[in-house]
Amino acid sequence: MSVVLGMALAVIPFTTLPAASAVPGDPMLVQLGSDPAQLRQFCYSTRCGDEEWRRGSALAPSLSFQGKRKGRPTLPGSQRWISLWAPARPRDHTASYSNNWRVGTRYHVDALRDGPTRLGLQLGAGYRLAPLNDDGIDHRGAVLRGAVDFGHRINDRANWSQRIQFEAGQDGSTFVKQSFGLDVSLWPEWTLESDFQIRHRETGQSGSESAESTLKLRRRF
Repeated sequence: MSVVLGMALAVIPFTTLPAASAVPGDPMLVQLGSDPAQLRQFCYSTRCGDEEWRRGSALAPSLSFQGKRKGRPTLPGSQRWISLWAPARPRDHTASYSNNWRVGTRYHVDALRDGPTRLGLQLGAGYRLAPLNDDGIDHRGAVLRGAVDFGHRINDRANWSQRIQFEAGQDGSTFVKQSFGLDVSLWPEWTLESDFQIRHRETGQSGSESAESTLKLRRRF
């Protein structure tokens, strides 16, 4: 049996189709059909067989591919309906402080700040640990403090500022300090600064006043 199968496999590859005279029809078509090897075309191209599936190929100009992957679809209700950005800072703030001569807290509000004129109000309470000649009453104890800051831009080169600061303690002790200042820009790097201060201190039935002024020419490096 194995000998017959081996002879069959050896003979089949060499068998050919019937001759052209044995098949009816046009002799030229019959000759081409009888020898399939003549239907093969020689190919001298070095392009790959899947060239028509590549992007930008001349074989498939209708194909288009997107370079970026599409994002995930947004679900209903996940869109932002309003997008706002508010760079403005609040007009008021509170702060606690402590140093070598006083501890306390204060509240500050900017009444005017967006125009050429500015006005700030400050009020707070604390405890004085040690007296300071230029800042408050001259003995220890609980104090009530406040300040009024005023400023005005006269023009592009001149600014006026004024500050009134007060502190009140026990036994009717009070301290008031007023500061006036005028800054004038002479050149881009040079500024003329003037300052005038008046201090009033009152303790019981006695009181004292002092004043001083300064004039400085400052250069920025």
